[in-house]
Amino acid sequence: MIKRLIFLTILSATTFSIFSIINQKITEVQYLNEINRVSLDDLSAISSKIYNKGFLQIGLSQLKEEIETFNWVKSASLERRWPNQINIYIEEEQIIGRWNSESIMNSKGTLFILNQQTLPNGLVEFYGPDGQEEIVFEKYLSFKEELAIRGILIEQVMLDFKGSWSITIRPDITIRFGKENITERFDRFLMIWDESLLDNLTVIEYIDLRYTEGFSVKKRN
Repeated sequence: MIKRLIFLTILSATTFSIFSIINQKITEVQYLNEINRVSLDDLSAISSKIYNKGFLQIGLSQLKEEIETFNWVKSASLERRWPNQINIYIEEEQIIGRWNSESIMNSKGTLFILNQQTLPNGLVEFYGPDGQEEIVFEKYLSFKEELAIRGILIEQVMLDFKGSWSITIRPDITIRFGKENITERFDRFLMIWDESLLDNLTVIEYIDLRYTEGFSVKKRN
């Protein structure tokens, strides 16, 4: 019995000693990629939760979930690097467009205010009544996939104050859908495109689908 107690005491002491050696305090937090848009205050808050915590006691999954709630964060991953470092990789959301030429829209459809002089080229222009950005973004997504398959790029999506929809595709061709039966009219446009009914796209100003059947084309002057 005494030998067993001695053995357990030695085992416990050894285990505690090994744990203490491994469980060093975190003194370094390393962000592995360049971060352009995530708030520095948010990153500082995360770092403060890590510093001086034990290497084995940091809850990486909880930190990952918290980081992924931050604006502009698409995904995050964290890893331990013994003896005293936590590495963090953050993938940021991309800027996809401008909303009413004032705000910036990311790839989740969320609006932000940013310095427009630093924006990349080729952004989609979104227009609509205030508060309708989510609806306009969802409509953009519903159009984008089918158009991308055909190599068609969207330049602009517009919902006017009367509730009428239109998009502009490259090379600067406007497609008018009107207020009703948008899905049916969009499918009609795809049929027109697939059957090559549009000759010489460079001279087309707009395609009007606001009819029960068919379409009309306005050529540039």
